[in-house]
Amino acid sequence: MGRPFRAEHAPSIPTLTYPTGCMVTETSSSESLAVAERVRELMGRHGIGKRQQTAELCRILDLSFSQGHRKLRGNSPWTLAQIRRVADAFDEPALKLFDSINTRPDETEGTAHDAVFKLGSVEIPCMAWVGSALEAGNRPDFIAQKLNNRWIVSKHEGVLLQEACDVHKIEIQPRRPDTDKPIIAVVDDDHASADNLHDYLEATGFTAMAFYGLDAFLEALQTQVFDAVVMDWLFGMHTSADAIRAVRASDNPDAPVFVLTGELTTGKASESEISQVIRDYNVTCFEKPARLGILVADLSKRLMRS
Repeated sequence: MGRPFRAEHAPSIPTLTYPTGCMVTETSSSESLAVAERVRELMGRHGIGKRQQTAELCRILDLSFSQGHRKLRGNSPWTLAQIRRVADAFDEPALKLFDSINTRPDETEGTAHDAVFKLGSVEIPCMAWVGSALEAGNRPDFIAQKLNNRWIVSKHEGVLLQEACDVHKIEIQPRRPDTDKPIIAVVDDDHASADNLHDYLEATGFTAMAFYGLDAFLEALQTQVFDAVVMDWLFGMHTSADAIRAVRASDNPDAPVFVLTGELTTGKASESEISQVIRDYNVTCFEKPARLGILVADLSKRLMRS
């Protein structure tokens, strides 16, 4: 049985925009499905195979594999900025993806750019609609300046020391902390060990799901994509070898897999069997009790590299 965990899909959070107005900046559930279908069709036209599409979306939008998997199946809302970014990556008009949304594309003047919104010493990632260069005497509420190849948006205060542009709108997307974190499966029939690692992962920036048996994990693997898996080697008379094979045949076959065992010195765990799994399925082995800081550092490095 798996340990209870947070709901995977957080409720929609409204977008902060300047100036305020009546507009749709995030897709609803039905719209997300339609956009996801169009994105898959777009990728197919450009020669991206079905098994490569999630990885390509993650690259374009800088998502974890589980995030990209949910979004490409319509289980996570799309922002207008994300839709534009996907269209731009394939040099296609965003209108082909917007057609599925029951609203018009945003018609704000200016050109949309990824930018940083500066409020005092705080910098907030945003999307800014940048207009033409300001003329002498103009004093809009906000200005955009291109510094070191990035757009900086700030309030217009005092005399401008360099060229600045008008800003027609600023869009800030609030982060969803629960769905932005990589999802790690922890599989161990020792409840205390599973819970301890689960809590450590949660405290270090991951979403962890604990499973106290192989059957529960394998059942979850049918519907849930994991960014990585940490599992014990021995479960009674069985090993986790079949579960590792199932991970390698899942929607995320390249997920980092870590095997934990404290039975090598007792002879209950076979060193040759574990060595074979390491060679065949590219897994990493840690002896129990594992040093969690080192394990999580290794996990983080592998996720960043993938």
